[in-house]
Amino acid sequence: MKIDPKNSKGIFSRRSFFLFSSSILIITPITSFVSVYAKSSRIKKAELLSKKIFNDIFFIINNNQNDENKKKSLINLFDKYADVPIIARAVLGSPWRQLSQVERSNFINAFRLYLAKKYIAQFSEFKGAEMLIERSRDSGGKAGIMVETRLLMPGSAPIKVGWQVSDASGKFKMIDVKIEGISLLTTERGEIRNQYSKEGRSISKLINSLLNY
Repeated sequence: MKIDPKNSKGIFSRRSFFLFSSSILIITPITSFVSVYAKSSRIKKAELLSKKIFNDIFFIINNNQNDENKKKSLINLFDKYADVPIIARAVLGSPWRQLSQVERSNFINAFRLYLAKKYIAQFSEFKGAEMLIERSRDSGGKAGIMVETRLLMPGSAPIKVGWQVSDASGKFKMIDVKIEGISLLTTERGEIRNQYSKEGRSISKLINSLLNY
């Protein structure tokens, strides 16, 4: 069979277009599937982390420990599941940049202890609760995934709790908790910065006030 030179360009173009179109139709569903699978996998990991955090909090508050042991258990929980350095830096804000490595380390340790002391009482309100996951949203980037849950409280109205989870540090870690829409991160940012101003913008005095909370 002879190919007419006049038509060969047209034949080649039509064949190329057909092959190109077919490849697009094949590749697009595959890439879409991979993208959806990756997002679904991230959400599953975030939801699993949220369940682990709640279960560990539930165990701590329902266990017959004194407050000192509960505090130690909460510190271990924060170290295990929360990105405390990221939270501490976000809470302190711009003064963080002026701190030495030693001051940063001291502030993180003081902030961790302060959180444990403060939230023992608040987490105790969850005693006897059951957690149900309602939905999860993956915002991508540093914002991570918000796992929206409802705590079924014995004898009282359910409580909405959102667990903000991010893998920006390389591992899935909690970076915020929202209880009835109120952000722990935002609340602590206001309180810590207010205390920092009261202490004359002295990081050493702020650290001491957190240790003595």
